[in-house]
Amino acid sequence: MNRMRRLVLSSAIAAALGLVPTLDLALASDAPAWTVDAAKSSIGFTGKQMGVPSKGRFKTFTATVKFDPDNLQGSAVEVVVDAASADAGNADIDKELKQPKWFDVARFPTVRFVTTAFRAKAKDSAGKGEYEATAKLTIRDVTEEVVLPFKLEISPDPADAGQLVARATGELTISRTKFGVGRDEWRDTKIVGDEVGLQIEVLARRKK
Repeated sequence: MNRMRRLVLSSAIAAALGLVPTLDLALASDAPAWTVDAAKSSIGFTGKQMGVPSKGRFKTFTATVKFDPDNLQGSAVEVVVDAASADAGNADIDKELKQPKWFDVARFPTVRFVTTAFRAKAKDSAGKGEYEATAKLTIRDVTEEVVLPFKLEISPDPADAGQLVARATGELTISRTKFGVGRDEWRDTKIVGDEVGLQIEVLARRKK
């Protein structure tokens, strides 16, 4: 008896005993994979220095996406960001961000975002939906659970009738000091604000 048959049989027995609901086979498999268009996607960050808002972005990242609005249990996303690619629009700041008191890219070259669950908040007939992604965010040597609210639109790809295109946007706010970003004198949040916003814009495609 193969693994899937054992899983279905054990779930059916448990359901008959009133222990768990009957297994939904659609959730027993992974969601379809999407190919992210890095040139049309972005990860940005915003903060405040001496009370003045500042913006930047990470120029290099990779994303592995498996997502289906009808199979959130089988959906998963992993994003790996090159910490050294942080671009604040100022060469001196960009150099400083690489140093041990900030991202310490020599020891911790990547920032990782790995989802653990998705929750649908709203959805309309046009395919536009609002969701929340619960994930483990790792910066330096600290991992914290975060929740990313995002909006998603899936539609036929106008450039290829055999494909779907997905557009997702979202933003979350983190505490930089909780992740150990900005040490020693830079822990003073009066100089550099503690709250940092992370903004994502993702465009991805897959075959129908």
